[in-house]
Amino acid sequence: MKLLLKILPVLAILAITATACSNDDEPTTPTYYQLRAADGRTITATTAVTQYATENDFIKMLEGTELVIPSTVRSNSGNQVEARRDTVYGYDSEPYLLNDNWQSVKFGTWCTEYGLESGKTYLLNFKRITKYIPCTYLQQILPYTYQPTDHNMGYRNGVMGFLLDDSGNDAGRYNAYTLIASIDYDSDGNVVNTHYPCEPENLEWVHFIVSSN
Repeated sequence: MKLLLKILPVLAILAITATACSNDDEPTTPTYYQLRAADGRTITATTAVTQYATENDFIKMLEGTELVIPSTVRSNSGNQVEARRDTVYGYDSEPYLLNDNWQSVKFGTWCTEYGLESGKTYLLNFKRITKYIPCTYLQQILPYTYQPTDHNMGYRNGVMGFLLDDSGNDAGRYNAYTLIASIDYDSDGNVVNTHYPCEPENLEWVHFIVSSN
């Protein structure tokens, strides 16, 4: 018993030290936090803030490999086909968010062009946009190659431009999809409702309509 009484203080010190070391290993802040926005929505956002000092930095986060589409292509049979460039606008199905988690971001002075404040923290997400591109049953649609001046074409899975549904011609139309960056709130929960590279209704879907000669 006397021996136990002597070593109890030592055991207590070791226990306190072990607890302190364990606490040091735990993160001091959570990865995400929740915020009640002004419109009543509960937002889950990252605690870490990503900064995009230039618009090019922001675009690099979005861009990827470009798809090169020639103005004239050949069909599987070897016959030459003609590709006519065309453009449709806006969207058809209601846009929706890709997920429920928002990224905390800050922008450089370039963001003022889009009605945002430089250095202010905003909450960023992405919306998926759908457009039906009309054509005849015998025509094929090909997406147009992205050009640096065509910011309004949106982004396809991180690549500038848009994707077409793999099912092809669907009853005289092609189903096209793209993404736009959605800055809907600031870090205080105020509603911002700004989109990049443009508002959904201003999207331009530049494409080729391919017809056999």
